[in-house]
Amino acid sequence: MSSIGLLVSRLRYPFFRRYLTIQTSNVKPKSDLPSNLQKSNDPTVMPILNPNDLPEAEQIYIKRFEERHMRNVERRTRERRRARIIGLSFGALAIGIYIYTIKRVRQETFLDDFDVPEPPPQKKAIEHE
Repeated sequence: MSSIGLLVSRLRYPFFRRYLTIQTSNVKPKSDLPSNLQKSNDPTVMPILNPNDLPEAEQIYIKRFEERHMRNVERRTRERRRARIIGLSFGALAIGIYIYTIKRVRQETFLDDFDVPEPPPQKKAIEHE
Protein backbone atom coordinates (compact mmCIF):
# COMPACT_ATOMS: atom_id res chain seq x y z
CA MET A 1 0.00 0.00 0.00
CA SER A 2 1.35 3.39 -0.90
CA SER A 3 1.92 6.14 1.62
CA ILE A 4 -1.01 8.12 0.22
CA GLY A 5 -3.21 5.04 0.60
CA LEU A 6 -2.18 4.71 4.24
CA LEU A 7 -2.90 8.38 4.85
CA VAL A 8 -6.29 8.14 3.21
CA SER A 9 -7.23 4.97 5.08
CA ARG A 10 -6.47 6.64 8.41
CA LEU A 11 -8.61 9.70 7.74
CA ARG A 12 -11.67 9.83 9.95
CA TYR A 13 -13.93 11.76 7.61
CA PRO A 14 -15.39 9.81 4.69
CA PHE A 15 -15.60 13.02 2.63
CA PHE A 16 -11.81 13.26 2.47
CA ARG A 17 -11.43 9.54 2.07
CA ARG A 18 -13.75 9.57 -0.93
CA TYR A 19 -11.97 12.38 -2.77
CA LEU A 20 -8.38 11.50 -1.92
CA THR A 21 -8.42 7.84 -2.92
CA ILE A 22 -6.57 6.97 -6.06
CA GLN A 23 -8.73 5.01 -8.44
CA THR A 24 -7.30 3.38 -11.49
CA SER A 25 -9.38 3.40 -14.61
CA ASN A 26 -9.74 0.45 -16.94
CA VAL A 27 -10.29 2.75 -19.93
CA LYS A 28 -7.43 2.49 -22.36
CA PRO A 29 -5.76 5.58 -23.82
CA LYS A 30 -6.62 6.40 -27.41
CA SER A 31 -3.26 5.20 -28.68
CA ASP A 32 -3.91 1.69 -27.30
CA LEU A 33 -7.30 1.27 -28.97
CA PRO A 34 -7.57 -1.26 -31.76
CA SER A 35 -7.77 0.06 -35.30
CA ASN A 36 -11.05 -1.69 -36.10
CA LEU A 37 -13.44 -0.77 -33.29
CA GLN A 38 -16.54 -2.45 -34.72
CA LYS A 39 -15.09 -5.94 -34.46
CA SER A 40 -13.45 -5.43 -31.09
CA ASN A 41 -14.58 -7.80 -28.33
CA ASP A 42 -12.87 -5.73 -25.66
CA PRO A 43 -15.47 -4.75 -23.00
CA THR A 44 -13.63 -1.50 -22.18
CA VAL A 45 -14.20 -0.12 -25.70
CA MET A 46 -17.64 1.05 -26.69
CA PRO A 47 -18.49 -0.20 -30.19
CA ILE A 48 -19.43 2.20 -32.97
CA LEU A 49 -23.08 1.80 -33.89
CA ASN A 50 -24.58 2.25 -37.31
CA PRO A 51 -27.76 4.31 -36.82
CA ASN A 52 -29.42 2.65 -39.82
CA ASP A 53 -29.24 -0.74 -38.08
CA LEU A 54 -31.19 0.52 -35.06
CA PRO A 55 -34.97 0.11 -34.76
CA GLU A 56 -37.11 2.95 -36.07
CA ALA A 57 -38.17 4.09 -32.59
CA GLU A 58 -34.55 4.52 -31.51
CA GLN A 59 -33.71 6.36 -34.73
CA ILE A 60 -36.58 8.78 -34.06
CA TYR A 61 -35.36 9.22 -30.47
CA ILE A 62 -31.81 9.94 -31.66
CA LYS A 63 -33.10 12.42 -34.26
CA ARG A 64 -35.20 14.25 -31.64
CA PHE A 65 -32.28 14.31 -29.24
CA GLU A 66 -29.99 15.77 -31.92
CA GLU A 67 -32.58 18.44 -32.81
CA ARG A 68 -33.01 19.38 -29.14
CA HIS A 69 -29.24 19.49 -28.74
CA MET A 70 -28.87 21.81 -31.74
CA ARG A 71 -31.59 24.12 -30.35
CA ASN A 72 -29.74 24.24 -27.05
CA VAL A 73 -26.45 24.98 -28.82
CA GLU A 74 -28.06 27.85 -30.75
CA ARG A 75 -29.70 29.22 -27.59
CA ARG A 76 -26.42 29.09 -25.65
CA THR A 77 -24.62 30.80 -28.53
CA ARG A 78 -27.17 33.64 -28.46
CA GLU A 79 -26.89 33.89 -24.68
CA ARG A 80 -23.09 34.10 -24.85
CA ARG A 81 -23.26 36.76 -27.57
CA ARG A 82 -25.77 38.79 -25.55
CA ALA A 83 -23.66 38.43 -22.40
CA ARG A 84 -20.59 39.70 -24.28
CA ILE A 85 -22.52 42.69 -25.61
CA ILE A 86 -23.86 43.53 -22.15
CA GLY A 87 -20.41 43.15 -20.60
CA LEU A 88 -18.78 45.36 -23.20
CA SER A 89 -21.56 47.93 -22.77
CA PHE A 90 -21.06 48.08 -19.01
CA GLY A 91 -17.30 48.32 -19.50
CA ALA A 92 -17.70 51.17 -21.99
CA LEU A 93 -20.11 52.92 -19.62
CA ALA A 94 -17.65 52.65 -16.72
CA ILE A 95 -14.76 53.93 -18.85
CA GLY A 96 -16.95 56.78 -20.16
CA ILE A 97 -17.94 57.84 -16.65
CA TYR A 98 -14.29 57.71 -15.57
CA ILE A 99 -13.12 59.83 -18.53
CA TYR A 100 -15.98 62.31 -18.06
CA THR A 101 -15.12 62.69 -14.37
CA ILE A 102 -11.42 63.28 -15.08
CA LYS A 103 -12.29 65.81 -17.79
CA ARG A 104 -14.70 67.71 -15.52
CA VAL A 105 -12.25 67.86 -12.63
CA ARG A 106 -9.59 69.32 -14.91
CA GLN A 107 -12.00 71.97 -16.22
CA GLU A 108 -13.07 73.29 -12.86
CA THR A 109 -12.47 77.04 -12.90
CA PHE A 110 -14.24 78.24 -9.78
CA LEU A 111 -10.93 78.45 -7.92
CA ASP A 112 -9.31 80.49 -10.71
CA ASP A 113 -11.41 83.58 -9.90
CA PHE A 114 -10.91 83.22 -6.21
CA ASP A 115 -8.45 85.75 -4.79
CA VAL A 116 -6.68 84.78 -1.64
CA PRO A 117 -7.53 87.38 1.00
CA GLU A 118 -4.71 89.40 2.38
CA PRO A 119 -3.84 88.63 5.94
CA PRO A 120 -4.94 91.31 8.42
CA PRO A 121 -2.24 93.83 9.29
CA GLN A 122 -0.34 92.98 12.41
CA LYS A 123 -0.19 95.57 15.10
CA LYS A 124 3.31 96.50 15.98
CA ALA A 125 4.25 96.06 19.54
CA ILE A 126 4.30 99.35 21.32
CA GLU A 127 7.57 99.89 23.00
CA HIS A 128 7.42 101.36 26.44
CA GLU A 129 9.87 104.14 27.11
